[in-house]
Amino acid sequence: MERLTYDDDLFLRMECVLGVPVVNQIVWRFDRPVSVDALDAMWHLLAAGPIDRSVRRVRVPGARDSWTAARRPADPVVVDAPIARAAVDRWIEDEAAVRLDPIEGPAWRLSATAVEGGGTIVSLVGSHVVGDGGALTSAAASALAGRAVPDDFERVGLDHSDSVSARSGADIVDGVGRIGAALAGAARAVGGAAVEAVRARATGSGSVSTDAKADRPRVMVAPADGPWVPSTVVVDCMSTDWTAAAASKGGSSNSLLVAVVLGILTRSGRIGTDEQVRVALPVSTRRVGDRRANATSGVSIHVDAGEAYRDDLGAIRASSKQAFRAQADRTVTTTFELLKPLMQLLPDAIVAKLAASGSAPLCLCSNLGNRGVALRSIGGVDATSVAMRSITQNTDVALLRRTGGGVSAWWNESGDRATLCVTGLDPDRFPSKEHLRGLVEAEYDSWGLTPEFW
Repeated sequence: MERLTYDDDLFLRMECVLGVPVVNQIVWRFDRPVSVDALDAMWHLLAAGPIDRSVRRVRVPGARDSWTAARRPADPVVVDAPIARAAVDRWIEDEAAVRLDPIEGPAWRLSATAVEGGGTIVSLVGSHVVGDGGALTSAAASALAGRAVPDDFERVGLDHSDSVSARSGADIVDGVGRIGAALAGAARAVGGAAVEAVRARATGSGSVSTDAKADRPRVMVAPADGPWVPSTVVVDCMSTDWTAAAASKGGSSNSLLVAVVLGILTRSGRIGTDEQVRVALPVSTRRVGDRRANATSGVSIHVDAGEAYRDDLGAIRASSKQAFRAQADRTVTTTFELLKPLMQLLPDAIVAKLAASGSAPLCLCSNLGNRGVALRSIGGVDATSVAMRSITQNTDVALLRRTGGGVSAWWNESGDRATLCVTGLDPDRFPSKEHLRGLVEAEYDSWGLTPEFW
């Protein structure tokens, strides 16, 4: 029996307790038609793969929920009637808002629409509970290669042979074990914190927060309350241009991504050039034979928002490398890791209270590298570009203002195109898609990049 990890549980609680599901989306843009047969073959392989699963909730205190076979299959893919090219953006947003259900199913959806003039847009969305961005891209790439199960994301939860009594017994054993793990982890975390406190007092040192200010004086642009879908812009440029722009300032593709997103934040007025910004960099920990739905960790770096990075990306590159090396050091167990078993034990009511003080990243930069290359072709037709992103559904103005998010971005290469998805999480600093697009266009221009907006 396969149990949900802490990260799986986190996204399940966001949906079931907080009412804000998180989904991942891959979008293909084709200038030519894609055959229905190719899409149907892709759908069948996805349905036989690891994202086609459901959560079995347990009632035994302390026991973790487990995976089971999907209770309801995803609807077969159909190609919608042709839409105008100007309506593509709206169609993509509508697909990102589709209701998925990781418990009752389906937890994913593959859809497509023809575009007037002969093009095709394809969308794959999946609940973050059943798979992170790496899992969804692995499942899609495997299906396009003719295999249902990728090397780094195995299928679990298919055994229906266990009786109710056997499952209940297994839940009790898991509950007892997890309570013990939670207590042991908490004890180690408390002990480690005490040692650090003594060490800090003896040396006279302490930590100083270098995060940017929570916000500058807010001018209310968005409505006072009500539903609000954060603005997202998808933009392409030539991969060679992106690489050249980064190299010209001593940087890498990743450090240029950080710089571009930081520039968008600065141009919006959300942060000032006199501030230091905490940048969140997601890191995949997925490996061959992985059974985890969510296998993403993360590191943080701090970057001065002044103009120095525009002339030299070396500092961003160096601090990113150092953070990645530290994250990869498996000999170090963080306090957060020690407390995960305890946090997974918390009842829904406590989780809801703790979430009231939660926050969203001010600056998140997810570099998916060249994952788009393995996804580029469907049925022998190459996509012009491939976009990937994560979306929080059911958001409203109050939630977005309270959580204090800034900009989240996802970047990937799919051959000769580099594609960036930028989402503005602040409803007042990014009040419309047009406004966000203007900021992105200005930032691309400052790096000598020619943007091609979707």
